[in-house]
Amino acid sequence: MKLKKTFLIISLGPVLLLILDRWLKYLAQISVSADGIALFGDLIKFKLFFNSGLAFGVQLNYYLILFFYFVFIFLLLWQWLASYLKDQKAIGLMWWLVILGAFSNLWDRLILGQVIDYLDVKFYSVFNLADVMIVCGVVGLLVLLAGKKEKRD
Repeated sequence: MKLKKTFLIISLGPVLLLILDRWLKYLAQISVSADGIALFGDLIKFKLFFNSGLAFGVQLNYYLILFFYFVFIFLLLWQWLASYLKDQKAIGLMWWLVILGAFSNLWDRLILGQVIDYLDVKFYSVFNLADVMIVCGVVGLLVLLAGKKEKRD
């Protein structure tokens, strides 16, 4: 019982980030002008951008992208469940971050045919909180799994 309660509490943080991402995407759609809203001068802007491609705007066929998303999310859910059954809370949390970030972007794709990005960083790219969740989850997994491998050696 304690494991389930702890896992539920740990899982709540990424769920709140998912809700925040969905809300920011909604705000970007209804209230942002073409120039965007300066958050940190000209360096970071809140600006509506539609991404029809994959990461960094890589273009692929729409149906191929959807297929990739569904397979990817299924594999992620499989790994998340495995970490839950092995009582690997930190690894499970990282998988959960990636899953919910991917789900938010998949939701955009299914409804709009493209992903809503809203953080425009000068000299870099335009992205969203879901993208940050995915990157943080993957980096966290790499760190945790690398540390786990070192302990075995």
